[in-house]
Amino acid sequence: MHLGQEIYSFFYSFGVWGIFGIAIASIFLGVIIYKTLLISKKYNLNNYDELLNKIINNKIIKNIIKIIINIFLISSFYIMIAGFSAYFYQEYYINKVISAVFLVVLCYITFNKNAEKIIQINTILIPIIIIIFIFFGINNINNIENKNIIKINNNFLWIFSGIIYTSYNSITLIGLTGIMSKYLGSKKDCLKVAILTATIFMMLAMIIYLLLINMNSQVEIPMLYIANKFGRLYKILYSIIILIAIFTTAISEGYNFLTNISKNNKKIYKIMNVVMCTLGIPISLVGFANLVNVIYPIFGIIGLFQIITILLFK
Repeated sequence: MHLGQEIYSFFYSFGVWGIFGIAIASIFLGVIIYKTLLISKKYNLNNYDELLNKIINNKIIKNIIKIIINIFLISSFYIMIAGFSAYFYQEYYINKVISAVFLVVLCYITFNKNAEKIIQINTILIPIIIIIFIFFGINNINNIENKNIIKINNNFLWIFSGIIYTSYNSITLIGLTGIMSKYLGSKKDCLKVAILTATIFMMLAMIIYLLLINMNSQVEIPMLYIANKFGRLYKILYSIIILIAIFTTAISEGYNFLTNISKNNKKIYKIMNVVMCTLGIPISLVGFANLVNVIYPIFGIIGLFQIITILLFK
């Protein structure tokens, strides 16, 4: 789920070199997915725990990785709350505390009900968001002004940025990829999935990059600013979809964190629900862009260990 801030921070901020960063990230992503699928397929692995048990023998290291994943999940939960607050502040100048409280209360209630049904909405929203991005990209292609591309010296940091971007996204993606392997019949199928995923990512990232070129001001949610240029109808449509996507993503990340921490203990689940949601208000005030620019790179560096382990596994 993209609001444009990630692409801006990890790629567009490097100017034209960001395009090469997107290419690096796409190739790296495809390689990671392919290797994960091969391992899961070869050893008939059904979930993330089985994958960890296969590639890592040290119990302490496995537990550390699980802790990292849980921290990443709760961090992503808070980033979604910050994104929600940033949207209403950017569009309507509504105090961020009010927006944060509203979403936190909604999440708290959902966590106590049936969060799994809410999470399933994302399977419908993701294709819709992809179609909207493609539409924006096609209609924007003739309006690109080269003079707006950021001019920056090539210090090769765009290579590191592309790797870090893929790394933090792979923290949770690797687990989902492993589960999907059982639906594939051969190595060739695994390769096709890896290439298709990498291609779709590259296409969407490039579309967002090209859209960012025509921005003449820096905002926390670039895609919302861009959608406004296509007319009120498109802006409303995009806003509705993005707000639902933010909510369902927050529920997904938060629910996975709560279930991992509580380990089927309902009392712990309820206590952690209160604590997690309450902390969401002050943490979200740090700012959506600030959280993205600080938290994601940190997890990108940490996630490299898991990626290296998978790539070196035979």
